[in-house]
Amino acid sequence: MQIKKIVRLLGNYLDRGKKRGKEDLDTIDDLLKRLEGRRDQLRHKLLQEKRVCKQKRLKAELKIVEMKLKKGRKRRQTFK
Repeated sequence: MQIKKIVRLLGNYLDRGKKRGKEDLDTIDDLLKRLEGRRDQLRHKLLQEKRVCKQKRLKAELKIVEMKLKKGRKRRQTFK
């Protein structure tokens, strides 16, 4: 009895990982849209900034946002 219950619960747990709904895709799309806005904002600030130390910080933030965008797009493609 106990082993059957464990197998059933494990099966349910594994099935939940396979199911991806429209909500997940909408969440990823929303996140990508916000990241793109942040990327554009950082690029604009970088063009306007005169100080080298702030330019370095903005470049680092911009690289982070671009990496997150790349990762999000890749994850979006796997869910399709």
